[in-house]
Amino acid sequence: MAPNIFDPIVFILDGSPFPLPDARTNPYLYNHQGHPQHLRDPKGVLIEMAAENPDLERGTRYTNISHREKPVPDASYSVTLFDFKTKEVHYEALRATPETARAFGMTLLRNGECVRFEYEGLVCSKYTYGKWAGHQSPYLEAARRRELLTCNPTDLEFHDFPHVFFSQDSHPLVISVARWRPYVNEISLADLWLAPGDAIVLPPKVFPSPPRPGASYAEAKRKIVDLHGNRNSAFACWSDPAKPTLLTETILANAALMASAAAAPHYHEEVTPTRHATPAA
Repeated sequence: MAPNIFDPIVFILDGSPFPLPDARTNPYLYNHQGHPQHLRDPKGVLIEMAAENPDLERGTRYTNISHREKPVPDASYSVTLFDFKTKEVHYEALRATPETARAFGMTLLRNGECVRFEYEGLVCSKYTYGKWAGHQSPYLEAARRRELLTCNPTDLEFHDFPHVFFSQDSHPLVISVARWRPYVNEISLADLWLAPGDAIVLPPKVFPSPPRPGASYAEAKRKIVDLHGNRNSAFACWSDPAKPTLLTETILANAALMASAAAAPHYHEEVTPTRHATPAA
């Protein structure tokens, strides 16, 4: 009997990063049909980065959550391990609009729009996400990091450098997002479905300082940190059996900035199985 032969499981395929042009001479980021252009002068419709509003709240809200530091086996860093106190974590499916993006501290950059983008130490790279990428964890011991998990856990991050996600494929790009309110133990979770040709710009993020002694619940709740994750980028491909992967392009920190103490990413995990859906019509 011939052996069974299965197609390989694609998690994430990294492209080759290349540096961005000097931001001092090319301070504008233009979105040309889902492809970045770095320009000296504005092109198309010039928009402003969305102002942060801690009072905005979208997505599925969880309260009375907890977190602790968890060492990563065979690694030199640790992650924040969440406990959302639920048997299944639900991400609300939202179409990426200026309003839904802003609710998680981000700016929607549509095709034909540009924004002032003056940051140093960045690179651009292509990535291919498989529909199974969410079923892999980088926080297991080294021998198990290519293991196909039976569930899709939560994997989120924030960092003190900008991040831009470009939707270039025929299917929407899905970015999992969260607004964490650490001083009142609350979090809101969603999937932003980014239409082909659009992009999302994330400004640098830092952990909020503690509220003043005796602060009210309302005041403490306004201390936020916005998180994001891209392991579910190809979730829109689940409805298409002929499309196992999705191509995207990302602007992120170069290796030196990524490794710096000031800008290095802060990773967050919650091991409860998650549920993801498609946006309402």
